[in-house]
Amino acid sequence: MFFKFLSASFILCLLPGPDIIFVMTQSISRGAKAAFAVTLGLCSGLFFHTAAVALGVAALMAASPVFMTWIKIFGAAYLFWLGLSCLPILAKNKKTEAREGTLSQKNGAEEYSFFALYQQGLIMNLCNPKVILFFLSFLPAFVPEGSALPKGLYIAFLGFCFALTAFCVFGAVSLLGGKLNDVLRIEHYTRSKVFAYATAFIYWFIAGWIFFGR
Repeated sequence: MFFKFLSASFILCLLPGPDIIFVMTQSISRGAKAAFAVTLGLCSGLFFHTAAVALGVAALMAASPVFMTWIKIFGAAYLFWLGLSCLPILAKNKKTEAREGTLSQKNGAEEYSFFALYQQGLIMNLCNPKVILFFLSFLPAFVPEGSALPKGLYIAFLGFCFALTAFCVFGAVSLLGGKLNDVLRIEHYTRSKVFAYATAFIYWFIAGWIFFGR
């Protein structure tokens, strides 16, 4: 049963979804370190979801359509704002802040802090109601009957294993995308308006995925 769980977790982490797309785009555009920060944020969110399922909080959350709707709205709005902030009009304000010391600049590209990217990954994961519903149905299904461990503790163990699997998969994606960034020297194109609009579109695409997807 446990090896089936690990196999299923590995396959699910590899499937195209908002998380892996976000990690890949960050690694290609900003490098492996940036994607690693996002990965840590995403995986940290999984621990919150695991705790919610193990403690029975997730069931209460899922039973409230209003709560789930507001979580969805907040998550989509947050990603929409991140996309909006990439547009050249707002980027000019960021450059002004950079000259004042709020943001640092390197080779003309905005250099986001490790914590800022970690925060993006964390909020993105926590505000995705699909993750709540997925964990609520996925983790309990792999708790064996007659387990020596209490159900809640076993669910916590499974959640930890899933998060570790996600970390390994997303970490590998971060390294591969970072390598691609180094080879193609993509950082030299990050000042272009085309790149800015492409980045904004990716944020909006993920926001729409979270808000309209079922």
